[in-house]
Amino acid sequence: MRSGTTALIVLLLAASGVTLAQEVTTLPGAVQAAAGSPVSSSAGDAERPNIVFVMTDDMREDDLKWMPRTRELLADRGLDLTDAISPHPLCCPARAQLVTGQYAQNNGVQHNAGPFGGFQALDPTHEISSWFTQGGYQTGFVGKFLNGYTAQDVRPSGWDHWDALSAGVYDYFDFAFDNDGDPQAYRNSYVTDVIAERTNDTVREFAADDEPFLIYSWHLAPHYRINGNGKPVPPPAAAKDKGHFARSVPPSFKSPAFNERNVLDQPRTFRTRRLADPEVVTTEHRARLRALQSVDRAVESLVETLRSVGELNNTVIVFSSDNGYSLGEHRFVGKNVLTEEVLQVPLIIRGPGIGVGTTSDLPVTLVDLPATFTSLAGVQPGWLLDGLSFVPTLRGQDQPFRDTTLVQTGDDGGDGWAYRGLRTSRYLFGVNGADGFLYDDLRDPHELINRYDDPGYLEIRALLEQRRLQLLSCRGWTCNGTFGLLPDPG
Repeated sequence: MRSGTTALIVLLLAASGVTLAQEVTTLPGAVQAAAGSPVSSSAGDAERPNIVFVMTDDMREDDLKWMPRTRELLADRGLDLTDAISPHPLCCPARAQLVTGQYAQNNGVQHNAGPFGGFQALDPTHEISSWFTQGGYQTGFVGKFLNGYTAQDVRPSGWDHWDALSAGVYDYFDFAFDNDGDPQAYRNSYVTDVIAERTNDTVREFAADDEPFLIYSWHLAPHYRINGNGKPVPPPAAAKDKGHFARSVPPSFKSPAFNERNVLDQPRTFRTRRLADPEVVTTEHRARLRALQSVDRAVESLVETLRSVGELNNTVIVFSSDNGYSLGEHRFVGKNVLTEEVLQVPLIIRGPGIGVGTTSDLPVTLVDLPATFTSLAGVQPGWLLDGLSFVPTLRGQDQPFRDTTLVQTGDDGGDGWAYRGLRTSRYLFGVNGADGFLYDDLRDPHELINRYDDPGYLEIRALLEQRRLQLLSCRGWTCNGTFGLLPDPG
């Protein structure tokens, strides 16, 4: 650790009346590991669990309402983390966090494109899967990886079975899988069904051996399709789902933020936008729900496959999305912005020792998942993890946790950054050059009023900016400090 970083931490802790030694002893295991303390395996002498991580692409948290199998098999039999977010809500940065356990300032992936974007910005030797392989786990990856990955690229290290989509990634019907270096093409097949089939095959293969396994199964749905002309269009449905949800109304229509009337006080991203077309939003919403039905069946088939091979009771199943999605809130359709609709993601975890039908509002993020996986498996991290293990919460225990979370977006030009800020239990704050926003989610849960220049919030803004500056270059446990309470608005 650099001396400057250490000095910053000491000053931060001293301001709250806590010494560095006192603070380290109260931190969760993953944070202590980052600070140089030994990790105690949560698995102990018990059998180490398998871990299967199922992820969708661009799924909103409220989309889960239309996935009955996933709710019944995972949420009703596990833990629903109701305040989970994607702290860098865009495909490549989110996925890079999940294979490195680090924020973009530490893993190099800030956007989907440009010099700091896509697979080309990721060090393929820098993946947490290597730790699991070295720790006696079988490791497998199936599905969509980072934008720009092809079969000609260097295979990321640490995966015993590497089966990423390598061509036609956004086509849905014509595509290819890497298939461990022997690409396998599909024509006129539905990608979600194929990912489900190949994931289940991997489960059966790994279950034949005694070693536990880690499998990432990452779906494309409900991301839009890129057709043969290179045009983005709503995601197509599997044949059995066509025509469903013909009367479904987008949940965003009920939000006061939908086609917000006055956006002049909002950040630059929103204040120059035209109104979203309700018909276009409705068409996309219904298409997204249809595309998610095949994922819902994939979850069911995964559970049945694990049961059939005798591994269900010893497997932690994790379900989430790489980011949320805006459907006309603040006149915006898409992602890579810092609003609750885009930050919020579903996160459900089922497995041994996890309470059945439980919920938690712990403010976890995707970057916490690698730390949690290593803790569950008793695997020693090979570098500093920027997230926290929330295994105590999975076990139904109280645990100390950060009160301020770094959130950020990237750009395909310049230094690769756009808005960078933070989220607390009450405030969402971000800055991009001279442009900024400050939302008070207690008084304004729909984020209609930008308090950035509000005189009553100037003290709060200054304190949040102090925290933001400290977190922008954070690494390891310095990303997870407890700053304390903020004053009430003036």
